[in-house]
Amino acid sequence: MAQLLRVTNETMLARSLRFVSMGGPSLTLDVAGRRILRVTDAQGLVGAETCLGREALEDENKDDLIKLLQGVAMPRQELHVISGPVGRGGEEVSVGLPVALLADLLLIDLNAVGPDEDPVAAPQEETAPPAASSDGSPAEGGGLAGFAAALGPSLVAWLIKGGSEDGRSEGPEEMVSHLDGFLGEEQASLEQQFDVLSAAPGDPICMTLGATLVEGHSIVAARIGASILLGVIEGDATTATLGAWRAALA
Repeated sequence: MAQLLRVTNETMLARSLRFVSMGGPSLTLDVAGRRILRVTDAQGLVGAETCLGREALEDENKDDLIKLLQGVAMPRQELHVISGPVGRGGEEVSVGLPVALLADLLLIDLNAVGPDEDPVAAPQEETAPPAASSDGSPAEGGGLAGFAAALGPSLVAWLIKGGSEDGRSEGPEEMVSHLDGFLGEEQASLEQQFDVLSAAPGDPICMTLGATLVEGHSIVAARIGASILLGVIEGDATTATLGAWRAALA
């Protein structure tokens, strides 16, 4: 729950954040200016109707919202967040519920502290980089290249920069060139976003971006060690992406 609120609190510009629990439930929020503006989707969560029907959340909705947050941030369940364009119009930051208020009600410190603060942190094997071979490259089937292979045809173009997997790519030359140009200009911002969303700076992380090169497609970005993968993924491949990512870290 602390990580969920911290990610939301770091989001200043209007964005849609979809939190997906490996236990099944998912919750999509429109957020801006350290506030939760509205709930735009809820799957596998009881009592979501009162929040889903609101154009802007108000103080009377805070208890219902907290129950939804607790439902998706279940103990000992891996939680993923997918960032995209805001779900509905309006980027007002004077409406909605402040993240700081929710944190106070839940007795959560929004300032990130040491790794010992959370007794239900994810097991080490869920976040550790894949084993390396004798030459320092990721083990066969693991790493970012293994992640790309596991996604299969849904990953229509991709490239990797940095680390032992630097220079690997696949897909139409024009699309790979677009990805290379984007990464060349935005790598620092992308790495900063990785660190905002990961449990600790430098941790392996995968996220789906709202930007698209082709209509109906989205951008997947991932980091393991010093290597960064950027790819174009076809349609809504959320389930396939999560499964491939877990396999890459296994």
